[in-house]
Amino acid sequence: MKIEAHRPRIDTTAAEEAQKVAADRRTGRVGGRPATTGDTVEVSADAKLLSQAIKLAKDTPDIRADVVQRMREQLAAGTVGNDAGRLADRMLDDLLKP
Repeated sequence: MKIEAHRPRIDTTAAEEAQKVAADRRTGRVGGRPATTGDTVEVSADAKLLSQAIKLAKDTPDIRADVVQRMREQLAAGTVGNDAGRLADRMLDDLLKP
């Protein structure tokens, strides 16, 4: 029996492979084939809205200084905090809202 020497060449070096990869990158090819182009991604309107909401929430301060100052002024003037029963009713109403 005779073994023919027509086998594929598998003795390429790592340097040769690296040169092939670099050449493919320069020519816009992947694995010897032309690279596919034109892939697109579309973001839904809901995703855009959610992204905007998250950005606004992050940009909003945790403590609103204007509201704190207004409440301090009302407390000092005696226009808020006088009726504990009314405050409790409003808090419960707010918690029980559907």
